[in-house]
Amino acid sequence: MSAVVSAGGRVAPLPVERDSIQAIQHHLLGQAEPIRARMAGLPDDLATVITDPELRRLTVQLLVILAVVGRRVRGDKVAVVVEAAQRLGVEERGVLLLQRAAQGQFKRIAMSLMKGFVDWWSPSGKAGLRDWMRFVWWMLPQLHGAGTARRNAELAARYAALATLPEGTFGRALHAFYADNSISLPGQPKSVPWVMHEVYHVLSEYGVKLEAELLLTAFVGGSLGENCMDQIMFGLLSYQTGSPLIGGVVAEGLLDPDSYFAAMARGAAMTANVVQGWDLWAVAGADLQELRARYGIPPISEHERAVVGGYNGLLLGPGHSTPADWPGIDQGLAAPVAA
Repeated sequence: MSAVVSAGGRVAPLPVERDSIQAIQHHLLGQAEPIRARMAGLPDDLATVITDPELRRLTVQLLVILAVVGRRVRGDKVAVVVEAAQRLGVEERGVLLLQRAAQGQFKRIAMSLMKGFVDWWSPSGKAGLRDWMRFVWWMLPQLHGAGTARRNAELAARYAALATLPEGTFGRALHAFYADNSISLPGQPKSVPWVMHEVYHVLSEYGVKLEAELLLTAFVGGSLGENCMDQIMFGLLSYQTGSPLIGGVVAEGLLDPDSYFAAMARGAAMTANVVQGWDLWAVAGADLQELRARYGIPPISEHERAVVGGYNGLLLGPGHSTPADWPGIDQGLAAPVAA
C-alpha cells in the first residue's frame, strides 16, 4: 500500500492516503496498531508472501482504491498497481477501470459499467442483443403499451401498500425512504423496476447526502463479489476525484477515510445476498433492526453518522441528489424484484 501512494518511493504520500492506509488496516485487516505509510517500493517477496488467490485479489483491489483516494489519478501510482497485479497474477476489472481513469477515458468507463450491469442482468451472464433491447426498453417508457401500463399500475400499488405496514418494519421504512426523498415507486412514471439502491440505503442507514452516497458505494461494493469494483470505482471517481462519468451530480474531496472503509467493512460483513435470488416481499414485514442483525450488518458507528447522517426510516438530509433514474450505477447493481 505504501508503494502505491508513494509511487514506488518517489513521492511523499498525501495525508488522505496515509489515513486511508491506517483505516484499511483497522477496519478491513483487523490491525490493532496500524503501520503508517512510508516511502517504499513494492516488496521483492510480494508474490511469495501473498499466495492465497482470494487474498491476492483483495490486495489488488485495495491497491486500486489507494490509487484514487488522492483525488488525482496519477500515472506513476497506477503503474505500481499494474505491476503488483502482474506479479500476483491477478486479472482484476478494477485495474482496467483505473487505467482508463488515468487516461481520462470517462465515457469508456461509463459504458463499461453499463455493460457490466447488463451482463449481470442477463440470465446467461453475458449480454446479448435481446438483453440490450430489454434494457433500452425499460429506459424508454414511451415505448410501453397498455399491457405494460397495467402491469406497472399493479406494481406501483403493491409498493404503495408498504406504507400500511407497522412502524419499524423494513417495508414501511423502504416506503418512507421513497416518499421522504421524492423518488418514484417502481411502476410509477419516471421509475425503474428495481429497488436495490434504495434497499441498500435502508439496510445500511446511510442517508442521501453526497457523502452518504459515497459511503453507500463502499458498503455495496464490500457486500459484492466479482462486480465490487464497479460500485467502488464509480463512487470514488464521482465523489472523490470529481470525474464526470454520467449526467448528474459529481463532487471532489468528499472521502473521509475512517468512515469510508468502515462502510466497506460493514458491507463485507453482510451474510445475505440481497441482489440475486432475494425476495423483498418475504421480509417486508420483518422488524428492520432484527433484519439488519439477521443479515450480519454491524451497527453504524457514531463517527459515520456524524459524517453522513444516518437513515432509519426518517428524513435525514435533502432530497435524493444523485441521478435516480440511472440503473446499475446510482441504482446499485440492482435486480428486478418479482412483483
